[in-house]
Amino acid sequence: MARPSNFPDSRLAILRKYLGLQQQELAGFLGISRSLLANLEANRRSMSREVSERAAPLLVLLPEAALLAVLAPPTPPPTLPAVPAPGPLEARRDFCLWRAANLRYELRTLHAQATIANRWQQAGPTLLAALPPAAPDPAPPGEWARLTYPRLLAEQCATAFTPDDAARYHLLRLQAEALETEAAALAVLLGA
Repeated sequence: MARPSNFPDSRLAILRKYLGLQQQELAGFLGISRSLLANLEANRRSMSREVSERAAPLLVLLPEAALLAVLAPPTPPPTLPAVPAPGPLEARRDFCLWRAANLRYELRTLHAQATIANRWQQAGPTLLAALPPAAPDPAPPGEWARLTYPRLLAEQCATAFTPDDAARYHLLRLQAEALETEAAALAVLLGA
């Protein structure tokens, strides 16, 4: 079975990875473009004699073990004990549940704030239309408050839930869901 084209197995690709170079750096050393080097690494182009001569001093530095390590199949992860120690897992599960409960509390507060703001947005135009006109500038202090305060309150309450509040709500919701998912996975692991 052929290797996928995105797995470079040419000596140049192995050399570049072995030396920790970027494609642009090795291409500059060889005096070629980065795109030509990418084609050489993917075996879509053959190396010219000039490029081979420039690469030879570096390829000599490449030990055969590096070639084998890069071309060898990946080693499987180490075998883990069958039953993990429950202490750290239980502590993390408890933390996840505690933090998720705190986030859910914050979400309830934001949800209530959004509900009230939504009600004001629906009722606001009707309330504002029913209010007497705004007080003129030289209105007496008591008259100004009686005529202006309800209007300011209606306008303020209608905009009480901002787009930043909505973003915060969704971020908290996602964090809570992630923590609850992690806690559930830990519970399964502890059950096993």
